[in-house]
Amino acid sequence: MDIEGFLRGIVDFTATLDPRMALLFFVICCLGEIGISILFLLEFLWVNVGINVGTGKMPPWHLLELWLCAQVGRQLGSLILYRIARFGMPALTRFYHKIRLDRIFNKLIAKSGPIARINIISPFSVAFARLIGGRFPMLLVMAAKKRFRMLALGILLSSIVFDGLYICVGAIFGMTIEDIKEFNPLYTVLITVGLLAVIYLVTFAIRFFIKRRRQPNEPAGDMTTPPPGDDST
Repeated sequence: MDIEGFLRGIVDFTATLDPRMALLFFVICCLGEIGISILFLLEFLWVNVGINVGTGKMPPWHLLELWLCAQVGRQLGSLILYRIARFGMPALTRFYHKIRLDRIFNKLIAKSGPIARINIISPFSVAFARLIGGRFPMLLVMAAKKRFRMLALGILLSSIVFDGLYICVGAIFGMTIEDIKEFNPLYTVLITVGLLAVIYLVTFAIRFFIKRRRQPNEPAGDMTTPPPGDDST
């Protein structure tokens, strides 16, 4: 089977009501939370789902069903890691305080201007951290603080943004397709890679901006200190 035929099979499969599709999203998202993932796979599938929604092949309730299965998988994967972290909490707590992670967070936030007014132990902070690649550090913080509800809400918020972005782009593109049978599925790969490139660039820019805002203002140092022996007394 050629690559185009293989990709077309995926496009057609994502438009079906097959329970295997829901199970696939569940497994991919659950393993992804644990750290086991295949590059581009989830994003590619969401773009295809969006295309099928845009062309009218997939009803909205089927989209909601797939998204809920993906969300359950994410929550289960994060719960597994959370329980593992809590099980090893004595060692984790010692490590947490040994590297002074709480002080580091407070110090960095205090030097971040407007960011200092944001409560880091909140669903919005969890969602933001996940969207810029800080999923595991934030999970450790939530485990140390015993805030699984905050973690779960943050996962929900970040999922709405992340999944919704790919679905919306796919749906917009799908609405421009007059005949799905004539559609070249290779375009979904290009859309996925292009969108990922944009997201990574934006994420890098955000991290760079935050890093610059966190850098303390270096004092003038020795230039303002008179050298010994210059006293006129």
